Amino acid sequence: MKTLSLILTISFFTLSADLSAMSLDTQPDSIEVVDSKRIDVMVLKFNKDQVGGQVFVTYSDGEEISKVEIKRKKMIIDFNKLKFGSYKVAIVKEGKEVAVFNYNKELVLSEVVR
Repeated sequence: MKTLSLILTISFFTLSADLSAMSLDTQPDSIEVVDSKRIDVMVLKFNKDQVGGQVFVTYSDGEEISKVEIKRKKMIIDFNKLKFGSYKVAIVKEGKEVAVFNYNKELVLSEVVR
């Protein structure tokens, strides 16, 4: 009985260690878009692994608008002075595209008519 108990205990701890290691390896790089109360602003929140990567902002026709190195865990992208249309925000780390977000800057008629 002691042998069975010992085997079950060892297999439980081995399984637990394998599952925790697997969850660490498969955990994706998390990048969060934080809700902003301002219009035409995108706020990105990175984990510390993305620091040193780059953020590329391109217009829908492929024109590169901006390329910025990630130096902090939070970044604000201001689309206020850019023309209306669709933008692609790509986060690149070590030559690999980690995440892609789309931003549509639209003309809101209720704000123009005031």
